[in-house]
Amino acid sequence: MLVLASLVALAPPLWVPLPEPWGPTRVLRATRSDLGGPALALDGDPSTLYRTPSVNPAEIVVELPKPKEVRAFRVLVADRSRVVIECADSAEELATKSGGYRLLVDARTNDRGELVAELGQAARGRVFRLWTRRLEGDDYVHVFDWHPVRRAPAESLRIMRVPNRPEWQPSDRVASEGIVRVRAFASAQGAESDVTDRVRWSGVGFRRWRDGWQAKRVEEGSEKASLVATAGPLKATLELTVFAYPRLHRRTDVGVLHIERLPRMDYDAPDRGNGPGWPAEGERVVWRAWVVSHHRPARDVRYRWTVDGRTVAEGALNLVADRWVHADLTRRWKQSGETIRFEILPPEWDANPGNNAREFRSNALAVGFWVDQRIWDHFLDNQHLQNPNNETFADWAWFVLDLWNGLMAAARYPSISPGGLSDRVRLDRLVVVPTLALPLSGGLPSNNPDNSDKTVDLAWGFSAEADSSVSDYWAVKPHQGSPLKNPPPFLADLALIHELHHARYHIDSYGFDVHPNQIRVQVDGKPLVGGLLPDRFVRYQKYPGMMGGDYSTIDEYVAGVWQRVAGKRARGGNTNSPSVIGEWLKTDLPRRTAWRFLLPDGTPASGARLWIWRAQPDPSAWYGKRFEGDPDLRLRLDADGRVAFDGTPFPKEIRHTFGEANTVLLFLVRTPKGDFVHFQEISDLNLAYWKGRRDYAEFEVRLVPPPGFSQ
Repeated sequence: MLVLASLVALAPPLWVPLPEPWGPTRVLRATRSDLGGPALALDGDPSTLYRTPSVNPAEIVVELPKPKEVRAFRVLVADRSRVVIECADSAEELATKSGGYRLLVDARTNDRGELVAELGQAARGRVFRLWTRRLEGDDYVHVFDWHPVRRAPAESLRIMRVPNRPEWQPSDRVASEGIVRVRAFASAQGAESDVTDRVRWSGVGFRRWRDGWQAKRVEEGSEKASLVATAGPLKATLELTVFAYPRLHRRTDVGVLHIERLPRMDYDAPDRGNGPGWPAEGERVVWRAWVVSHHRPARDVRYRWTVDGRTVAEGALNLVADRWVHADLTRRWKQSGETIRFEILPPEWDANPGNNAREFRSNALAVGFWVDQRIWDHFLDNQHLQNPNNETFADWAWFVLDLWNGLMAAARYPSISPGGLSDRVRLDRLVVVPTLALPLSGGLPSNNPDNSDKTVDLAWGFSAEADSSVSDYWAVKPHQGSPLKNPPPFLADLALIHELHHARYHIDSYGFDVHPNQIRVQVDGKPLVGGLLPDRFVRYQKYPGMMGGDYSTIDEYVAGVWQRVAGKRARGGNTNSPSVIGEWLKTDLPRRTAWRFLLPDGTPASGARLWIWRAQPDPSAWYGKRFEGDPDLRLRLDADGRVAFDGTPFPKEIRHTFGEANTVLLFLVRTPKGDFVHFQEISDLNLAYWKGRRDYAEFEVRLVPPPGFSQ
């Protein structure tokens, strides 16, 4: 039994911050939000949220009707952040840092985003400013709570196991050598505060591991273990069960895992002539291939490196059972790329010849996968039952990336990518961590496996469930036919390719969809839905490929998004989602635009009236939109059925995120022959821009008789 002594000195007696209401306040200034508003940060309810749309840092400035005395503050944000709080007697004094101005707080939160700051002496002010910069994760600043507080002695203490995902419920089970993260909470007078960093911790059957605790090794069955938090006379204990999971289908196999490029370079490393993050032309680089022999040693395993079909190096490896061993190839960097192949000649007892060679383009984007031990073992035990050519998680990963590369090669569009997409992907980094260790640096175990790693261009994590079990998502399931046609994820996770598109910076095209409940427009006293539009309909996006629901193809719009950054490494992050996600929506638009409307018989809609509704936010839904009220624009078509804009009819501030997607317009063309509905999504304008119509783009629309619509 492993017993860990205390690692944290006994802190002074615990106190709990009790919120003191702000009272009447007026928000003078705040960073724009895409979810909630600044008032939700002041309401005393940490379950409500004010969030910025990938704007970092953020600020809130509030004014009170009379001066307020404050002795301490509590701030609750997402992930580790820097927090600055200032006060003054007026907005002018705050801006000029004069008169009664005081800097009250300049500190960092804990890794959970909480800061309780006690001031050296009481401060009085009428205007207060909160400024915060998120230091981990993405650039979406979350502010859950900002309040003055007063102290109260702690009355009780409890421990809570922290699930790796916010929607998970805590479990009392953990796999052998798995990771448990916990928090301690003290309560007083009905209020509760996180005191994880202010209690003494000890463990029976656990040892410290980074920001958590690692369970002991259990060979079979299960054993009890516990974590204890104490603070003076207060004590709390969390009892857990550590269990060994069965291992099945253990086969002897030698295979190639991943091939990394050394030295590792951050994607935003200074430009050496080929763009940020790329080596200089002719610079010495090393390709390192990792090889493993499962469950059995193997001696004198021959290997060969080829470049563009020519053998450039050969050698042999001695493999210890279950230990990763590497073989290196030194090359001079060519930004134009080379086709590199590494292959081994395995022993005769090798169970699976399908994983003995890897081939990739040297200038492909680097993909990194982080996988916990439970998932790794599940793939090793079962992957060959799903795909006989695969044995390990690494084999499955290469299989998925090869499918992706095939989709890129097949994405041929005359004006966008006539030879297919320019980019390719390769498996550059593979990290196996203890069960439930992800995420390593804040965020989600899937989207943010290790936010500190900037050496790959696309990152994703694979984690066991809250109780260390393996989700049915990864079950062996029958499948026949192409792996691009509704495969089970354990064969080919096409949804993963979709998510990695987000990590690259792509948006969801299905966010352009329009549903009947989003249209609340009335024309001449009659609802549009059920009249000019059918009662039940869905207006689907025009390009339903990888980002619109059809994972078996890369459509023209997604291809255009790829090509505008072809050959560039990650920018603004390598996880879902980076700060540059959807950047083209507001930048890649023709300087002038026009629409020409034709009636169903092909004649121009001469002199028709054109009413345009812009989508209003719906904060309750992803890509929320509502068309309601009066038209935003009332225009008249010319004799040829044309209307022109110096710019576009879309809003100046384009948004496509949770709570708001104003990337679709609702047009109503009113003619003597009847009224007609047209939906216009911004993708048409982006594509026109990419196809060279940057100064002027005209779109011809053949109107559809009701009940129906054109697009």
